[in-house]
Amino acid sequence: MNKNLLIGKGNELCFICHKQDPYTRETAHVPLSKKGCLVCHDAHASDYDQYLFDTKSNVCAKCHDFKKSKFIIGHTGYKVGESSCVSCHTSHSSSNPKLLREFIHAPLDKNLCRACHHPADSAQPLEVKEKGAKLCYGCHTENQVAFTKAHVHAPVKEGNCLSCHSPHATDNKYVSLLPDGRLCYSCHKETEESFNKQHVHKPIKENSCTACHNPHASNNEYELKDLGKTLCFRCHTKDAFSRSNIHDPIKKGNCVVCHNPHASDNKFELRLVEIEQCYTCHQKEQMLFDRVNVHTPIRIGRCVVCHSPHSIDREKLLVQAKEKLCFNCHQGMLDEVKGGTIHPSFEKGECLTCHNEHASDNDFQLIETREENCYRCHTRVQASSKMNKYNHAPLKQGECTACHNPHGSKIKGQLYRPLGNLCLSCHTDLGAHIEKDKHKHSPAKEGDCLKCHAPHYTNIKGLLAAQGASLCEGCHDLDASALVTSHSRIAISGSDCIGCHESHTSENKGLLHKVLHRPFEDGHCTACH
Repeated sequence: MNKNLLIGKGNELCFICHKQDPYTRETAHVPLSKKGCLVCHDAHASDYDQYLFDTKSNVCAKCHDFKKSKFIIGHTGYKVGESSCVSCHTSHSSSNPKLLREFIHAPLDKNLCRACHHPADSAQPLEVKEKGAKLCYGCHTENQVAFTKAHVHAPVKEGNCLSCHSPHATDNKYVSLLPDGRLCYSCHKETEESFNKQHVHKPIKENSCTACHNPHASNNEYELKDLGKTLCFRCHTKDAFSRSNIHDPIKKGNCVVCHNPHASDNKFELRLVEIEQCYTCHQKEQMLFDRVNVHTPIRIGRCVVCHSPHSIDREKLLVQAKEKLCFNCHQGMLDEVKGGTIHPSFEKGECLTCHNEHASDNDFQLIETREENCYRCHTRVQASSKMNKYNHAPLKQGECTACHNPHGSKIKGQLYRPLGNLCLSCHTDLGAHIEKDKHKHSPAKEGDCLKCHAPHYTNIKGLLAAQGASLCEGCHDLDASALVTSHSRIAISGSDCIGCHESHTSENKGLLHKVLHRPFEDGHCTACH
């Protein structure tokens, strides 16, 4: 059981919440390593920053006598007791001796305080020899020249190096007062607020403003390290943006036409929602796409489904070869009809033979309406339909797809279903007779409608493939003895069979009509003939 019912002992209790690394570096502050956190901090509450039991200087003075000669000699003769100890030293642990912070200004690291300050025995030893940047340029002469650029960061222009840098030591690279990013926001507060978006550029997310901006001076606007895409290529692989066909903004090196370099509520830090971003340049296309039927990628605002936004080795910035592109989404349609009859255009990936790739006022983005789209290739069918007296109703109405799958089918003729079932889906009255009548003509029973009928057009009523007995003799041998006998040896080669027989179904044997002439019914044809 721990004292005061604590759940841990000493510093171990603090490390339940506080990360241990900053407190366990090579050089540790004696109170931390031997006595514990509560030598300097109050465990519950305090009137002082970081729960200290007193001001920072008074806390340090509890153990360190600032007036002792040893202390003064340790600070190269300077009486620094009134200064802030933590401007040079870390209060917990350090990788450097004497608990100096991780990044040390070179004069301090070499114990050369007099490089910047008046001598220790002077009237004002802690005052600096020169004010502002003039003091810094005493050593950093090359920077004074380097900072003479067209665009200079305000603190540099004002000679105020200490607005960003510590003159002694900090835990931040380049002896900056705060980490990169956090330091910038100490002045650019409104900028930090504007970066509070759903999608943030990686350097901003990592608080690395200096990945793009020179913190001192540049010949480029906004103190950028490089111009245009050259700046972007510092991080982004150049290859993806330098293929043979390059999007115009990239070609001009102007990435920020489309992207916000800092943050956006749109994916990829786009300035606008994807398709709206595209329309800022492609206004003509926006007008052309305002149609009744719009290709799904455009309708959902995803131009990049088909086009590369940067560069590609294909025309129109297509992400894949034209004949393969559609199958990125529509591969299932091709798989369904493999092994059957496939529309040649579809099989070759020549989808634009029939469809507009973006938008159309016709169903399925067809280039022309219904049959006109088909007749662009099937000119023979169009011409023949006009020359024949009788046209199949779907053909006459321009509904080719009432029977045919325009892409393909595993059924001969690119039909939607087997022939008989397909015909009966419209000819429902005939279907009912086939279902209930006792006697059925074999082609009707087997669903082989094209034994007797033409599928598209003919000059014979009923779309019959031939006239009278000449149609029937395709299956029936008119000279066969049984057939001759059953017709009382009367010649029937020039007859019209449907004068006596039903063409599809009948309740009477021999498919005879329902109502029969009495002599004919009794088999006495010779009574009249």
